[in-house]
Amino acid sequence: MRKIGLVELVMEYGTDKQKACVLAGKKWRIESQNALMKVLNSKFGVVDVIGKQYNMEFTLDEEFDVEKDIVDGRVSNGQGQVPLKYEQTFPIMVIEHLLNRIGNEPLTVIKWLVNLGIITDDTFQASKLRYSLSALEKESDKLVENKVIESGQEYLIDDYIKREIERLQKYFMGVIQKLVKAKIIKHQSYTMAKCEIPYLHEYFDEESGIYVREEAIQTKYIELSAPVVGAIAKLERKLQNSPKFRKLSLDEISRYRNKPIVKEYWKEHKKQLNLITNEIGERLYIVLSYEAHALFVRAGINPIINWLEKNNKEALAFYNSDEAKYFLENRIDFHGALNKYVVDLAEGRQDKFQKKSINEFGGKANIHKFEDNKYRVTQDLMIKGLYVEAYRKLQEYYGYSLFGDVRTGEFPHDGITQEKFNSTYVSSYKDNLITIQDVEEEATA
Repeated sequence: MRKIGLVELVMEYGTDKQKACVLAGKKWRIESQNALMKVLNSKFGVVDVIGKQYNMEFTLDEEFDVEKDIVDGRVSNGQGQVPLKYEQTFPIMVIEHLLNRIGNEPLTVIKWLVNLGIITDDTFQASKLRYSLSALEKESDKLVENKVIESGQEYLIDDYIKREIERLQKYFMGVIQKLVKAKIIKHQSYTMAKCEIPYLHEYFDEESGIYVREEAIQTKYIELSAPVVGAIAKLERKLQNSPKFRKLSLDEISRYRNKPIVKEYWKEHKKQLNLITNEIGERLYIVLSYEAHALFVRAGINPIINWLEKNNKEALAFYNSDEAKYFLENRIDFHGALNKYVVDLAEGRQDKFQKKSINEFGGKANIHKFEDNKYRVTQDLMIKGLYVEAYRKLQEYYGYSLFGDVRTGEFPHDGITQEKFNSTYVSSYKDNLITIQDVEEEATA
């Protein structure tokens, strides 16, 4: 048991707004009290509260091993409009993967999403299309041929990939923070760099009978020190403050790389980045810097099971009876929720845009307003009511929904068979899954 006063409690567990309130000695409102109690209930369970206002004294129970979600009546326990099934299954996929992972090298967020089975390799490859118009055109031709999109709709691919990848990356990092806070995993981030170092390669040419030297490239991946990271930040700040690039927004720099002025920015950035040196003056020949993340399970058996029970209590009996099948069904549930969520969001965007368009055009939507501008393809489809169906086709093509319903064995797309699904999901689970029971048996052996 622990007894603590209001001010001390707020300074330790309150929000910045609550802290400012008590420091200024303002009236402690019931709304603030209720919000604080929800936080305390998620961490301790409040045994007793006596007194009023700044004379309140709280008696707290022992701190939970696994922090509970704050239940506040919002959709999906505080995760905004994310479907409950989506919220429940995503973290379990992270834990499952980390329990089975061999190796500890840090990965980029998008590579984690591929390895976790959140996105397909096709989606990963498509995420690189924004850097090459020719690659985007080639991908567009392939999707037109497969009747996923119509000719001239290549910008819709870019819109889909940017939107879905960015949303999943942000949600993934939110899940990681949640698992770290619950003391289930450890997370370490790194700033890495790909370096292409030139050197002279010497070999004996049998035909000429002499040794020949030629320039070659050695590729290395290194972790950057704090001084080098600082030098890169200084480089970027200097570029963005230069008269030529001062008007560029961060969104333009990161998202619109085919825009002429943005191309010039990245050309100059690449040139200066390659010249950066380390602390002892050695040139690093950096061609790319990026963030990578190392993740490790830190919790023991009981905290993980407690967390699973808290996250999805109704499935715990199923988990206890067949852990491998539980993890597999969890993945199926996740992709079902994800596919529906993506289409639902697209429907929401279309409805919102149609209402806005009707208001702008005096009660009549102008279906020809955007037809001549390839960058307004998505708006054109929204006005015609075709955007949702186009998004559904893209999600089926790039997402795991192309595997159909594994429970019924129905696979609606040509060439997708039960064997293909097995090779992707099921066989690896049956043969390679390291279950929590396996870990427990090993620990007690």
